[in-house]
Order: sequence, then structure tokens, then C-alpha cells
Amino acid sequence: MMSIQAIAPVGGDLPLSNAIRSERPTGMDFSAVLGEGMNRVDTSLRAADTQLRALAAGEDIPLHDVMITMERARMDLTLMAEARNRLLEAYQELMRMQL
Repeated sequence: MMSIQAIAPVGGDLPLSNAIRSERPTGMDFSAVLGEGMNRVDTSLRAADTQLRALAAGEDIPLHDVMITMERARMDLTLMAEARNRLLEAYQELMRMQL
């Protein structure tokens, strides 16, 4: 029979894990984090709209920059929609609980 060995942990903290820890908002409440996310989505959607309108008006904007901005806005909006869906599911689950 073949034996399977566990993956050994890496010694010390990785630089990436330290960077992720330092970016976490400390002391912020949930509504502030949610509001910050909504502002980010709004900003990215406005930037995509501005670049798309400039491209349509014939300004000299590289097409790939417009596409990257639009894709970033789409991803931000999708993330916010998924977060909303999860929050609604959690709320509905709480409402179904019997006390």
C-alpha cells in the first residue's frame, strides 16, 4: 500500500500573509466596511463609464485600458452582488430559526 505524507508547514510567516494581515481594517464596524465596498464599486463603475464615453467620442484612449477598467468594474459589481446575496440568505436563515 502506498503511504501518503502530510505537507510540512513552512517555517515562519510568509511575506504575503503579513501583507494581508496589515491590510485588514482594524476597529471598523461592518457597516463601514460595507460602505467602503459600495464606494469602491461606484468609483470603478464611474471610471468605466467615463472611459467608455471618451472612447465612443473618438478620444485617443487605448482600447485595452477601457476593457481592463470595464472588467474591473464588472468584477467589483459581481462581488458586491454576491455579498448581498449571502447577506440575504443569512438573514432569511435567521428569520427561519425558532427561538
